[in-house]
Amino acid sequence: MRKAEHKDKTIITNILAVSFKNDPQVNWYLEESRNRNKLNILIDYVFEETIRKGEIYISEDNMATALWNSEKEEIISLNYIFRNLSFLFRIGIKSTIRILKMNKLIYSQYPKNGSYFHLHLIGVLPEAQGKGLASSLMNPTLAKKKGNKIPVYLETANPKNVEIYKRKGFNVFNTIQTENITIYFMKT
Repeated sequence: MRKAEHKDKTIITNILAVSFKNDPQVNWYLEESRNRNKLNILIDYVFEETIRKGEIYISEDNMATALWNSEKEEIISLNYIFRNLSFLFRIGIKSTIRILKMNKLIYSQYPKNGSYFHLHLIGVLPEAQGKGLASSLMNPTLAKKKGNKIPVYLETANPKNVEIYKRKGFNVFNTIQTENITIYFMKT
């Protein structure tokens, strides 16, 4: 695994687009949008946000990626304003409001004060699944944060992922039903 750079964007966004094509939470976010490229727009936005305020890792074979954020806020700049306005106009007001409401709910589950790390997205291309790539992307960060006594959080709307994350040391600490999806909030 290696830390990703901006030049890895195309590879990373492709991995995530394939990985999240059928994700219940992502599909719920985007079901109101009329833009045919809505999934790519969302993933592009998340990549740009994370490269600025978090850490992105990619497997050596370019088949898997993990996007991590912390409690730090992104610095407001012209780029920040442009990216957010562009997202709003491209994805639509209904989907943007839905995403903002869900983000407010998600981040209300995390500590208000103190450090934490958040596994925002992790994706492995289908042909590489079952080969330990997700573990290789998660284990070093989980060990480092555990050693520093920094909790790690994630959320998933995919019930089959809950058991996978439990094997990594995560526990469900809250479950919230919103409209037609259930969000499992987990932490180490």
